[in-house]
This record gives sequence, structure tokens and C-alpha cells, in this order.
Amino acid sequence: MSEFETRGTVMTAPPALMPGSRRMVIYADGAFSPLDAKTGVCLVRFVPDEVVAVIDSTRAPSTVEEALGFGGAIPIVPSLEKALRFRPNSLVIGMAPKGGMLPGGAYDVIKRSIENGLHIISGMHQFLGDDSILSSMARDNGVLIWDVRKVPRDLGVSSGMGCSSCSVVMTVGSDCNSGKMTAALEIFSGLVAAGIDASFAATGQTGIMITGRGICIDRVVSDFIGGATETLVRESCRGKDVVLLEGQGSILHPGYIGVTMGMIGGALPHAFILCHQPTRKVIRKFTIKIPPLDRLIELYENAIAGIKGIPVIAIALNTFDMNDGDALKEIESARATTGLPVDDPVRFGTDVIVGAVKDFLGRSE
Repeated sequence: MSEFETRGTVMTAPPALMPGSRRMVIYADGAFSPLDAKTGVCLVRFVPDEVVAVIDSTRAPSTVEEALGFGGAIPIVPSLEKALRFRPNSLVIGMAPKGGMLPGGAYDVIKRSIENGLHIISGMHQFLGDDSILSSMARDNGVLIWDVRKVPRDLGVSSGMGCSSCSVVMTVGSDCNSGKMTAALEIFSGLVAAGIDASFAATGQTGIMITGRGICIDRVVSDFIGGATETLVRESCRGKDVVLLEGQGSILHPGYIGVTMGMIGGALPHAFILCHQPTRKVIRKFTIKIPPLDRLIELYENAIAGIKGIPVIAIALNTFDMNDGDALKEIESARATTGLPVDDPVRFGTDVIVGAVKDFLGRSE
């Protein structure tokens, strides 16, 4: 059976699959890397105590630490049968294939997982709960299929009013897979640690898996992207000083610019944090050049200039594929070019960017 709940107009996980109750095995066969298995890698980063194993026959036998440089001794195994030794209660499709369809070989693994009593968590555009064979098997075995990308039914268009009850800071990117969700979660945690009453608004399947709550904006009908984002932000802002809104897509990406612009127009954020991978010179899998950071900032600050200008207040660099020395040089170069606070919040901590947000909140009071 396929189950999810709606509270207000924001989707939440079934109780059995809420954070803290899961023992997940991540399926990422042939793809367990930061770019090709973003969902699985981020689950390892943010909820490592809930991940018991990763399936990738091309990396087994090894550990997540050996594959990623973090994650500790979580084992990478070649098959579901090997993963069952670690007593999982759920299987997560941890890959991020273009188009959001199941990768080859995954369907059979899902069937065998259900037969072994595992819940299924999937962020694919292909809804597994709508598959008659899988849904019947799930009912027979008493397990759930959580299609994370399912969205509320009753969404409207944006009001054009944004959110006035708290400040909204949105992460935006030079490209997809540039670290928008990771940066938002890290900065959110840093703000909370600094005593700021903050919240995180998940707008993609991975963020929703991590937190158990949100709306997959890229699944919303285009007319309602703005309304869905506005609703999510307003619900996330209740009683808070600031909400970190997870951005999607990129203003430069021909495939996903629609969701990026729709979110900006709906949220009407008070500020942006720009996320960028310095070693990436063109949009991934396209030939479109990524402009210098000062030009990219100009594009975002004027993205909806007819409605409002939105300042970029900091830059979060994603330097996962660089050594420390080169990463520090890129940070200094970006600071010199833009005059903004710049850091890699994963590698070097969030103090710099949290400070920028705190300064902005002080100016906005």
C-alpha cells in the first residue's frame, strides 16, 4: 500500500517511516557518489545512525567512509541479500537519475525487499505505489510504499504577498547538484546552535526524507509552484525568526529554470545564499557556461526585479572534489571578487555564513 499524510498542505511521512524509526538500506548500485546518488549520500551525511548498509556492487566490499571520505563504517555490500544481515526495516532508492525513473535492476530489488518485509522509500517521479504488482505485494507483506514526490492535491497560485511573519533565506545555485539542500541544512543547524529560532523548509525528495516533512516542488503543476512554495514557507515560518528555504534547479539550467523561478516568485525571499561548485565550469550534462560569480549574483538579484530585488548575502562553496589548500584559495578568490562572506559550510563549518545571516536579520529588524 502507498501511504502518506497531509497536515495543512504539507506532506509528512507515514509514522513508521518518520526520522528516528528507520533502519535504512540505500540502493545505489553502480552509482554511489555525491553527484549520481545525491539522495543516498545526503542520508548518510545527515541521518547516518539510520543507515545500516548501502548496496553498490561496483564498490563492494568497502565502507561509506572509503567511498565518500565521511560516513564511517557503514558497509557497502553487493546485494540485497548481504544487506539483510544488518536487519534493515526499509529500502531507499538512493539514486538521482535524470528524469526520475527507476534505474535498471531496481524493480527486482524492490520486489525482493517487499518479500523480506522492508518498507520502500522512493523519491522517483515514477510512483511505485501506483504499480499494481508492487502495491499488492506490499499489502500482502504488511509494508508501506512511501512515494516521497507525491504532493498535496489542493494547491493554489501564489498570492504575491510572500511571508511577513519571519525572514526567508533561500539557497540558490549555479547549477543543479551544487549543494543547495546540504548548505541549507548545515546553515539551519548552525543558526539553531547559535540560538536563532530557525526552521528548514524541504522542497525536494531528499530533504523530505531527512526531515519527514515538506513539498516536492518539482512535482507540482507549473501554475501552482509559487503557491506551493508560499504555503510551505508560511507554515515553516510560524513562530520562527528565519526559515531556510531549500532551492531547486538553477536560473541557468534550461531543464529546471521553471521550478527555480516559480519558487522565487512564490516565496519572495528576503535574501539568497548562492551555492556553487568552483570546479564546475558548465551546466552539468549541457554546454552552457557558468558565468563568474559577480555576474551570477547580478542575475539572481535581478531575477524578479519587476516584483522585487533580492540580495545575495553570502556564498556557500561546494569544494568536495578539491584539497583543503585549493578550497581555501577558491574561498579567498570568491571573497575578493564579490565582497561577500564566503565559505564551504560542510568542510570548514558554518560560522561565516551563519554570521552573514545573523547580520542580515539584524539589519532587517
